[in-house]
Amino acid sequence: MTTAEPSRRIWEMTIRRFAEVAWTRHGPTRYVSVALTPLLVALLIPGFWWLPCAVGGAIGVIIDLRAQAAFARLSADVDTFDAGQLRAAVGRHIAALAVITAAYVLPYSLLAFAPQPAPVIGLLFCAGAGLICATLHVMTRTMIFYTAPAILLGLILNASSFGEGLSALVLASMGALLGVNAVVAARAGAASFGALIEARLKAEEAAEDLERRVQERTAQLQVATRRAQAANRAKSLFLANMSHELRTPLNAVIGYSEIVEEDLASGDTSASAADLVRIRNAAGHLLTLINEVLDLSRIEAGKLELRPSAFDIVALLRGALDTVRPTASKNRTTCQFNVAAGIGAVVADETRVRQCVLNLLSNAAKFTQDGAIALDLRPCRIGSVQGVAISVRDSGKGIAPEDLARLFQPFVQVDVTNTRAHDGAGLGLVITRRLARAMGGDVQAVSKPGHGSTFTLYLPLSAAETQRAAA
Repeated sequence: MTTAEPSRRIWEMTIRRFAEVAWTRHGPTRYVSVALTPLLVALLIPGFWWLPCAVGGAIGVIIDLRAQAAFARLSADVDTFDAGQLRAAVGRHIAALAVITAAYVLPYSLLAFAPQPAPVIGLLFCAGAGLICATLHVMTRTMIFYTAPAILLGLILNASSFGEGLSALVLASMGALLGVNAVVAARAGAASFGALIEARLKAEEAAEDLERRVQERTAQLQVATRRAQAANRAKSLFLANMSHELRTPLNAVIGYSEIVEEDLASGDTSASAADLVRIRNAAGHLLTLINEVLDLSRIEAGKLELRPSAFDIVALLRGALDTVRPTASKNRTTCQFNVAAGIGAVVADETRVRQCVLNLLSNAAKFTQDGAIALDLRPCRIGSVQGVAISVRDSGKGIAPEDLARLFQPFVQVDVTNTRAHDGAGLGLVITRRLARAMGGDVQAVSKPGHGSTFTLYLPLSAAETQRAAA
């Protein structure tokens, strides 16, 4: 809310409240008084002293009704004006009320020069006008200064007519004091009126703020609910595919074990060696799946322990590439290794680095047919520390942008069907990024459908140096 907005709202609430009080509740009483008093003057005072009172009353009523209608329109259209326009409109209405008060009261000031009981009637009328002004002219603290002068004049003149000389001065002073008291009472009422308006404004602002906060919390809850539902769906898909992945090697172990058992019973064990190799491969695949799930659980629970040590990064990468070369050869894919000059030892958890590199190379070998895989090692900077960048480039089919955006999310796979061409739990990349970040690095992916993919693992040269930079 801007600085001008509270000011505009205060004027808006002031105008609407004054419209309710000034005319709605006291208009009929005022009009009856203005109409009946000239008749009383005509009955009790000889001459035409009633005429100015009647003319002033008629003029005042006409202006009063027009001002009332204009103020009602202002109150109805108050939302369309800014603070400056509302302030100017209030000023014009205060001026109109000053004219109305003068039209009502000034003719009764003349009764001070008429025979008795004219001064009594004039004094009572002016005192009543002062009471009304003290009660109603509270829209601003200065409003009474514009409407009170005519009343003060009538009180002074009519009070002084009851005496002569010093007594006239004393009585005039008492009439002035009565008017001053009306002014003081009006200013006190204006202060209370303003405090009430400000309190109502604060209450409305508090209610609006509460409503806004409820809406924000509701929106946040809706977002959290959608995320939870999406995570639950992803987890359900993951569990469905994971059950398939676990059953496959288990069925292989059970099936080939039964075959070996039958061969042993029949005495023909010529094929048993090959079956045992298949059992070992299936068991190794099953162990890999279980290790991936356990690794992710440890990482998310914050129980991952790193054991940094110095090792030859070039030798580690060469060994990892030799590990996946047979898989790549089955897919008729060549492998190459490119090393930039000047790279020596790296201080990190050697086992976890090897796990990250093997995950990236295994994915590249698995998803690349009749192509090439390149493993590049070059120096880089990670923030303010020196590091290495290990890039795995392949010439596979690539990854669509919408799939690339969710590639590193847990329990999310690009292909979630039960008939997908490649096995795996889909946790390798998630674990790789989590491990890289735990070691002070990161993993980034760049891919374009039909043009292959590049996964880059960034690692600091020294884990201890990264911890000092973070501190």
